[in-house]
Amino acid sequence: MKEVIKKNWDYCLYEKEGKLILSVICGSIALYNVNFELNKSEENSYNEIGQTFLTQLVDMVREKPSMFESRHMDIQIELDNLPKQ
Repeated sequence: MKEVIKKNWDYCLYEKEGKLILSVICGSIALYNVNFELNKSEENSYNEIGQTFLTQLVDMVREKPSMFESRHMDIQIELDNLPKQ
């Protein structure tokens, strides 16, 4: 999985096998991620508008995470770049 855009403590956009996956940090006291694949409409908007669209989508996810519940997916992030101990 390739990291496309990362905003620390906000969201991360990944690309895997040609699909875009958005991971949004939600919550206030207890933090959790909402991870979902962008549908064609969202992908087209991202390609046309860019990061501005992602910011709007992230705000929508945080406002109503239940709207994205049916699209939630578990993702495994490969931590290749961690320093060796």
